[in-house]
Amino acid sequence: MNLIKMAHVPPIVVDSSSSVLEAIRVMVDNNVGAVAVVSEGQIRGIFSERDVIKKVIYHNLPPDTTPVAEVMTKEVESISQEMGLTEALQLMVGRHVRHLPIVDDGGKVLGILSVRDLLQGVLDGLQNTASAASRH
Repeated sequence: MNLIKMAHVPPIVVDSSSSVLEAIRVMVDNNVGAVAVVSEGQIRGIFSERDVIKKVIYHNLPPDTTPVAEVMTKEVESISQEMGLTEALQLMVGRHVRHLPIVDDGGKVLGILSVRDLLQGVLDGLQNTASAASRH
């Protein structure tokens, strides 16, 4: 199954010059738990609900003046759209991440795959297999 078909496309992104508050607004408005942080079209990091709690709230930083680039996760795991479902799930579990940006060879974000997207894909596959088995 193609991961890009499961992912949030187009990706929800914010510019690295955005404030934390702007990034949170984008997340809330789009009902997502993370946004890719980009500069000049290239991924620079990812900013998630976890970053809000651990890096902003915990340290009592002002969200309206704190640049998202200061508190984003810079060591972002990203994948290509050719990666398999099982491999992506293993990466998420092994690295303790809930969101994986899907990027092209040039680092442009094509989509963001969440653990929920993967679970939905697994569930759809199981339902299709069960339906096919019940027809035989």
